[in-house]
Amino acid sequence: MAAVNTEEIERECFKKGAQVEVNLEEPGFRGSWFTGTVIRAVTKKTRKLFIEFDTLRSDDGSKPLRELVDVILARPIPPRERFRSFKFEEVDAYYNDGWWEGVITGVHEDDRYTVYFRPSKEEIQFRGSDLRLHREWVRGIWVPPLEEEDSDEENDDEDEEWTGE
Repeated sequence: MAAVNTEEIERECFKKGAQVEVNLEEPGFRGSWFTGTVIRAVTKKTRKLFIEFDTLRSDDGSKPLRELVDVILARPIPPRERFRSFKFEEVDAYYNDGWWEGVITGVHEDDRYTVYFRPSKEEIQFRGSDLRLHREWVRGIWVPPLEEEDSDEENDDEDEEWTGE
């Protein structure tokens, strides 16, 4: 297995002007990702990015929030998916100006889903268009949740049994 050059990946993904998502470590924001633009790229010395957020505002609300963030809290914008339906799986739900990690606990008619958020212990209903499959950014690649990989294998087995192969 080839070694992963994380510095090269960071230079490529977090250039000035790149669109990114940032995980905020502040209380009440656990499990959330907010979009922004890289204003100043990562340097070897500081390992930080200067970000201007798209939906978060400065304290006085007059301009977009700008913050210096640790590179390990940033990731590129996840790939877009075609319309999909969801099962009981990990998702990100667009809520309160950001993407929040949750788990689908209910599937309803008209493309609506109930999502449970572990940190706040809340359940909220969303349209499918406000959800995306939860993925992790690991060493330069997008990794789906383990359950998604397992369920694909299970579905393959079911298809084989059903078709008689």
